[in-house]
Amino acid sequence: MFKARESSFWSIIKWFFLATFIGAMVGVVDALFLKALDGAIAWRNQFPLFYVSLPFSLYVVWLLAHKAAPKSQDFSTDAVIEKINSHRPIDFLSAVKALALSIFTMTIGGSAGKEAPCADAGAGVGSFFGKFFRMNLEDQRKMMICGVSAGFAGVFGVPISGALFGLEVLWVGHIFYEVMFPAFIAGITAFQVTTYLGVDYLYHPMNFAPVFAEKFFLKMVVAGLFFGLVSILFTEIQKFVKVIFRYIAFRTSPFWRSFIGGAILVAVGIWCSPLYLGLGLDGFNGVLGGGELHSPFGFLIKSFTTAVTFAAGGVGGIVTPIFFVGAQAGAMLADFLGVDPATLAALGLVSVLAGAANTPLSASIMAIELFGAEIAPYAAVTCVISFLMSGRQSVYGSQRISFDKHKETTISNVDYSKPHKAQRATQKGIFLKTLKQMSKHLIPDPKGFDDEK
Repeated sequence: MFKARESSFWSIIKWFFLATFIGAMVGVVDALFLKALDGAIAWRNQFPLFYVSLPFSLYVVWLLAHKAAPKSQDFSTDAVIEKINSHRPIDFLSAVKALALSIFTMTIGGSAGKEAPCADAGAGVGSFFGKFFRMNLEDQRKMMICGVSAGFAGVFGVPISGALFGLEVLWVGHIFYEVMFPAFIAGITAFQVTTYLGVDYLYHPMNFAPVFAEKFFLKMVVAGLFFGLVSILFTEIQKFVKVIFRYIAFRTSPFWRSFIGGAILVAVGIWCSPLYLGLGLDGFNGVLGGGELHSPFGFLIKSFTTAVTFAAGGVGGIVTPIFFVGAQAGAMLADFLGVDPATLAALGLVSVLAGAANTPLSASIMAIELFGAEIAPYAAVTCVISFLMSGRQSVYGSQRISFDKHKETTISNVDYSKPHKAQRATQKGIFLKTLKQMSKHLIPDPKGFDDEK
């Protein structure tokens, strides 16, 4: 027993220093990225029609992403999740490409987020030092998870929920408790480093303290159901638009895919508003501050522009657009429920994330870190309901799911030894069946279909 405790003691000490080191390194990367992004956006804002180059610029992004160092293409969060779950290392060059191409995409007006480059770069940093220190595959995986957690924590200024998001997003129904301690250390360290380096974060403490009455609780249940539907709609729009643009690339070329996508985004910017392009911080900061909606359909427009950006070749994160969609949807619903728009916008921001990414715990805690402790009980209700509503839908296709949210399961029926194999087999069957059905309608001859040709 004494030897076991001694071993645990040294393991804690070991991972404390390793996680602190990874958190500090990722914090520096986060700060540099955020400073560079802010500078690029500030320069771009000098030009009112900054987005008119999108039809050509998106093709440049696609070329750099797939033709420059073609073996290093792990710069999406979904690819990182797949690598971590399969115990494979991340190419460090991919992390560098993720940072540069994301800044380029958002500067030219592509609707993308800033969290994925930092999380992906964090995974790359963790993987690099895991191999540098000659760790075994399991410890390398822990280093990568610490890097992802540090990346999320540092980019939004949410050390606890950011670290937990890096754990929860990997596998629905299972949290890697053995990595929780170093992940929290890495997240807190990254946040402290970015703060020290002068990164400013946006917080919106809620100035309300409503009584938890039955009528208000029922309104939160309705809101949770609505946010779950919004998260499903957001996910399905991403998938549908991606299929359409794959078909365009198959029938024509990647250039025309990017050109058509860019032209659509330019049209949205001219006829609707540039608000729905780029990083979109004003889209949710405005409603969180009590501002009026530009359009009651703003959450649908942002969902569409985000899908078009990624389908046409853009690179970046998807969580920041989810924030936009959730906040706009909540502010729109507020008039129907008779609730303060800023309050429901805050709940929508975290609840749509909980449903779209299958992360109810980290989303609930994020609400506390961003909006104050008073919102905690309401955020917990809406986040969990949104999560349950979304079913197996997720914006991250490589995310593993070890249980069915819509099916009652007893402990005796669960095989925890190999949950991922059965799930992967089920997902593979569903994917092949869906692809076959779509190909009949969209692609006359699907043989040889390749998105990246």
